[in-house]
Amino acid sequence: MIKDFSVREFEDYVSKLMEKTKVPGIAVGISVDGNMEYFKGFGVSDIEKNQPVTKDTVFGLASVTKSFTALCINLLAEEKKLSVSHPVKQYLPEFTILRSNTADKMTLHSFLTHTSGIPPLPSLDYVNELSITVEEYLADPMALRNKPDDSLQGKPVIRTNKDLLRFIANYSFEPLGRPGQYMSYSNDCFSLLGEVIERVSGVSFEQYLKKNVLEPLGMDHTFIDVAALSNFEFQGLYYRDEKGNLAKAPWKHRETFVSSGSLKSSTRDLLRYTSLYIEKGFCGSNRICETATTDRITSPYYSIETGSYYGYGFQVEPRYCDGVTLVHHGGNIVGVASYIGFIPEKKLSVCVLSNLSGFPASKVFFAAINGILNLPRNYHEPRVPAASIPPEHAAKFAGLYASGEGTEVSIALDGKNLYYIVHGKNRNIAYPAIPTSYSSIRVDRDIDLEDDEDSTDLYFLFDAKGNVWAMRHGLRLIRKVR
Repeated sequence: MIKDFSVREFEDYVSKLMEKTKVPGIAVGISVDGNMEYFKGFGVSDIEKNQPVTKDTVFGLASVTKSFTALCINLLAEEKKLSVSHPVKQYLPEFTILRSNTADKMTLHSFLTHTSGIPPLPSLDYVNELSITVEEYLADPMALRNKPDDSLQGKPVIRTNKDLLRFIANYSFEPLGRPGQYMSYSNDCFSLLGEVIERVSGVSFEQYLKKNVLEPLGMDHTFIDVAALSNFEFQGLYYRDEKGNLAKAPWKHRETFVSSGSLKSSTRDLLRYTSLYIEKGFCGSNRICETATTDRITSPYYSIETGSYYGYGFQVEPRYCDGVTLVHHGGNIVGVASYIGFIPEKKLSVCVLSNLSGFPASKVFFAAINGILNLPRNYHEPRVPAASIPPEHAAKFAGLYASGEGTEVSIALDGKNLYYIVHGKNRNIAYPAIPTSYSSIRVDRDIDLEDDEDSTDLYFLFDAKGNVWAMRHGLRLIRKVR
């Protein structure tokens, strides 16, 4: 399968990308027919220890966790303990939304597909502020629950999923629409899916995951509990501070968002995981789940953009090229940038793990996938031609867009030119924007490498009066606030 793959060209590209981004370390694994055909550890997993990256180095996964959560929900459906068509309230009776009855209509399916209508909320920020370091956790496993409420200076206290349910019930927000109407990525929904798993199964999310997925697949370097880090060779967590300098962050413990982004794993283990979907529920001769379960998780439910859909914890491109299906997902939090995916028809899997926030792991992933398929490296980023639209229509895009998760961007019109402005703590960064239709623009940012554009496509939603009310920013809908 990878005989035509130019390893030298790929590794040269990755090395140049590493040099540009200053990422300390990357792990890349490629599996064909369940066998690891390629592995390369670039750089180091920990700068201070000068520790090389290996197949078993444990990295954070961030949102790659979500497909594991989706799998657990569907395993419980196999056991007839729940149904994805049931309302969330059937399993979480206290789930409510302030001044809205939409919570009654939200199903597990709408949570799994990010189509509940819940917009990006500030809850993740509150959870992160209340988290504790591994050292604090090891010294006192109850340190998080005992942390004083005033540590948040009046902000909502979210220690557990029950606290998250209480926060959602009391936080004033307008749903994006009726359940199933719009797709907008929600960490909160996947956190609450973890709570559903715990209540239905009677054990913790990690215990259920370990017994039903990790152990049957032989994933012995995959876990949630930060206390287990000391048993493994693990990465350092790196990010860029306000001055752009590389800084090291501590591993942290948080009880909320466990099922949306707290999993840790290695390249070797993740390639075992992706093989489960390629082999339709089998690991060797052992059946882990029904074929219908893997098919359901990787089905294209909600269209994100042309040719790309969201399944259950995965993005799905049913016609990626020449009749093949590409299933993939990434994750990004402090010290973590990950990307995994597979092509069932080719029995091909690729895994990319790194230890720097914001590192473009997707670029490495697609460089590998496209190289193996003999496609251009940026094949997944087709250049949409510019469209000529009247200035009065372009003016409709202009305004400030903001989300509860902290994203704040502006679209500005200067005469006939559009600009995309990112608002930060200390500065605003403006990029030229080009209309590609009457409802979309392309933002061209820095070019990473030769012939490698870093562009973002933004899509706008209009109300019945023809006014823009929201922007699709990646996988999230962000409201126009003025």
